Amino acid sequence: MDRTPWLYTLKWAAERRGLAVEVATRPGREYSELVLKGDVDFVAENYYNIQSLRAKGAPFISVATAVSHLNEVLFVRPEIMTFDDLRGKKLAIRGMGPGELAYRLWLDDMGLTRDVEGVVYSESDVGRWGNWRKVVDGECAAAFVTNLYQDEPLAGGLKPLPFETFGFIGNVTLTTCRRVIDDRHDDVEQLVRAAFDATDLFKQDRGRTLDIIGREPAQLIKGERPYSVERMYEILRDELSDVPVPTIEGIRNTRRMALSRSPELVDFDPLPMWDLSFAGRILEERAATL
Repeated sequence: MDRTPWLYTLKWAAERRGLAVEVATRPGREYSELVLKGDVDFVAENYYNIQSLRAKGAPFISVATAVSHLNEVLFVRPEIMTFDDLRGKKLAIRGMGPGELAYRLWLDDMGLTRDVEGVVYSESDVGRWGNWRKVVDGECAAAFVTNLYQDEPLAGGLKPLPFETFGFIGNVTLTTCRRVIDDRHDDVEQLVRAAFDATDLFKQDRGRTLDIIGREPAQLIKGERPYSVERMYEILRDELSDVPVPTIEGIRNTRRMALSRSPELVDFDPLPMWDLSFAGRILEERAATL
């Protein structure tokens, strides 16, 4: 739900191109089954699990992604100055979604796995993205918190500890199956073009974007956002990738992080899961106008 505003901006952009798009939510977590059953044409979530299904032979294809890096802030206690200061301490981990896998991979890449203990906290105990509270009360020294929920940890006295961009494929990633691309090739191309349009609009036209997301999207996530629509827009705008195209590092890391739970990914090459022919054509067209 957090990235609903970008999806509705995508919907607006697609309709400007003559492509009708319905944004729908579904109960449960088996989003991928909806594509295989033909109930929907695309899903925008759960890429980290869908890649495992592709490794098992399911014909999933991804064509665009709004953010290709870990869009979170590492909050630490005031006395923490460097990553080495985390050694011998605890990292508060959100007990939901792919985050735990990503954080443990990050710790490993930073050489901190043996020295930093990851402690998982249920949101039923700490609230939505409330793992930072365990840093405030001293149980842990650090916590990753999604950009959209960064204001509360800051107000609680924590500070961000900057880290290098960490490639990661999360929300929103547009994934379909081979049948849809074969049967509706032109529509898929228009959807990808609309993804470029939506990102451009978000980054360049504050007024129009606020008008779009201030309607239905704002109502859908009203109970889940601890901030104004304007603040939500600013955060989402700043975290978006310049173009809705994945990075090699993002694809690679999202596979690596899931290896411990999905052994089928060991020999899996995720690149063929991506059809970037649409995005490639758009980038070529843009380059030609420079």
